[in-house]
Parts: sequence; C-alpha cells; structure tokens
Amino acid sequence: MLCTIVKMYIDYLYQELGKEPAELILSFPPGIKILRNSTQNLFEHPHVVLWHNFLFNHFDPRVCSKPYAIIMPCSSIKPYRVSPTHVIIDSILFKNGVTDYVQVYVLSEPMILVPRELDIYYPFANYDYPVNELTPRYREKFVELLSMILPKLKYHRKIIAVLPKHHLSILLDSLKEVGEEFDLTVIEYGKRAFQSIKIAAITVINYVKSDEPLIGYTIPKHLQSE
Repeated sequence: MLCTIVKMYIDYLYQELGKEPAELILSFPPGIKILRNSTQNLFEHPHVVLWHNFLFNHFDPRVCSKPYAIIMPCSSIKPYRVSPTHVIIDSILFKNGVTDYVQVYVLSEPMILVPRELDIYYPFANYDYPVNELTPRYREKFVELLSMILPKLKYHRKIIAVLPKHHLSILLDSLKEVGEEFDLTVIEYGKRAFQSIKIAAITVINYVKSDEPLIGYTIPKHLQSE
C-alpha cells in the first residue's frame, strides 16, 4: 500500500500529464540519470517546475503525520536512500523505533525540498545537478523557492538540519526571507559527514524521547521517559 504522500504525487502526475505520459515517467528505473543541465537549466525543466507547483499547491507535511523532521543534503547517488549518509540515518532511526515520528527531507538543487518517501520516483531518482553548476542566478531562485515552502514545515515540532556549508547557507538565507522563527537545530556537517549524521540522528531520537507526547501521536514505550 502506498503511503499518502506517494499516492498524492502519483495522482498529481496523472492529473497534470495524463495517463500515458505519467505511466512512462513512472516507469523510469531509479538511478538512471535522465535529467542534466544543458542549454536549459534544470530549474526550468517542465517536470521540475511541475514538482515545484506540487510543493506550493499540494504538499502538506501533515499528511505524513510525523512531528519531527531532519533535513539532509541531496547526494550524487540516486536514489538518495542508497547513499552512505542516508543509509546511516535510516539505520539509526529504524533501530531506535522512531521512523514513524521523523520525517526526512532532502534539500536539493533543483528539486528544492523532497520528502524522502518520493526518492525512488522520477524526477528525484533520475537527475544530476553538480553543486558547481549552480550559478548565482539560480542560487537566488533556489532561496526564493525554498522560502515559499518553509512556512509549511512549521507543522513539525522540531527540525534538525544536517547540511554542508553550501546547502546550509541556502537554508539560512531562505529562513531570513521567511522572517519567521523555526524550532531549528543545526548540526555542523564539517569534514566528518558520517559522524555529523549520527549526531543528528541521536539528537532527534532524544527529542522524541524527552518531548511531551502530542495529541494524535504515541511515543513508543521503549522511548518514553522513565
């Protein structure tokens, strides 16, 4: 059974593109690089713009029903979940029984923000956008678009961002544009990425364990405070 955000996205593709085009792009195997910058920057690609419109007009983090969030960087390996850093975060969250309480987002040029549940689907699993190809013009566009999405994340009780300097600067500039306060914890990425990821995972686990339960959420017994 598909989770709600996946079903929403697939239904959206069928609605916007029609049956045959939607079935075609959903048939692309994850990991095959189809979209690259060329004469057209991927920020302007019709399928990427289609995703941006989904974020603005349809995405609602409440459908995932997870009170905590971690923002991770994108990876050259697609889908994101098979990259080493994402494998680490998934493993720690799973072993501690908190995957149902922690939403993982991926900060990405040109996708802006991707709920990790979608990373095996086109276009998230089928693009390549090296950081050095992000021009000042499109960095500004990245900040602008992200600032339009961030207010939706205020649904989450706490947000942990574990990002390299490049992505962290974009996130912080976008937060300035929003002009609202977020309960955001930043974990310095540094040169020891794996260690930073582990610290981020432990931080969110501690939040789940120590925070008072929310209406509609049940904290697992093994994580409840004594």
